[in-house]
Amino acid sequence: MSGEDFAGKVAIVTGGGSGIGRAASRRLAAQGAQLVVADIVIDQAQRTVQLIEEAGGEAIAVRADIASQDDNRAMFDAAADRFGGIDHAFLNAGILQPYIPFEQVGLDLFDRLIGVNLRGTFMGVQQALARLRPRGSCVVTASLAAQLGFAEAVAYSISKHGLIGLVRSAAGPFAERGLRINAICPGMVLSGMTGGAGLEALADPADLPDPPYRGGLDAQHVAEVALFLLGRGAAAINGQAQNVDAAFLAAFPPLSELQ
Repeated sequence: MSGEDFAGKVAIVTGGGSGIGRAASRRLAAQGAQLVVADIVIDQAQRTVQLIEEAGGEAIAVRADIASQDDNRAMFDAAADRFGGIDHAFLNAGILQPYIPFEQVGLDLFDRLIGVNLRGTFMGVQQALARLRPRGSCVVTASLAAQLGFAEAVAYSISKHGLIGLVRSAAGPFAERGLRINAICPGMVLSGMTGGAGLEALADPADLPDPPYRGGLDAQHVAEVALFLLGRGAAAINGQAQNVDAAFLAAFPPLSELQ
């Protein structure tokens, strides 16, 4: 895979131990970045680092629970201590919820989803705003559930809706410091988190297969969009939410599915 668009840059990826986070970590490293791979499961983060190092890249693994303010600070400290600073933050970590009827969602589950997905990411965004170097960028992983209601996963949907508000609200403060922030909204990603295979193989972006119309995505499909938004090619994009969904929300379903 050619190109060094992130040469000399330092990036943090949360949820970097699997799925979209692992694919993005490896692709950033292939583009020349030094990586802090943060994950609540340290063994998975270390495996991502191993894959990066085997390909000639440089990375460290950090255990981080994004629901913890101390852990949010610590992963940015790790970037500064090991690599001298931080340019890019891909705040990708989050949790799903079981599919259950709206009326059966208890407050413990609701608070857990809000605490990790929204409050936890908010703390990471605050760290990014304070500590990214000029011309740096932040990308937050939201979801198509941030664009539509989702009665069977209402706590998850609400937490992801909040992330869009967070990104839009932060765009001005980021711009004042010469930074950018955007969100990605993936559709169904066929990763380990959603019961998919969670394959470790990566493709050259030029050889990535097209996903089926309104169908499932590979983690790398989403990671490539995150890299674009992090990079200088997206210099004019700030405060936006980009769907990555193989046109899932582009049109009404076929009439045969509506009858």
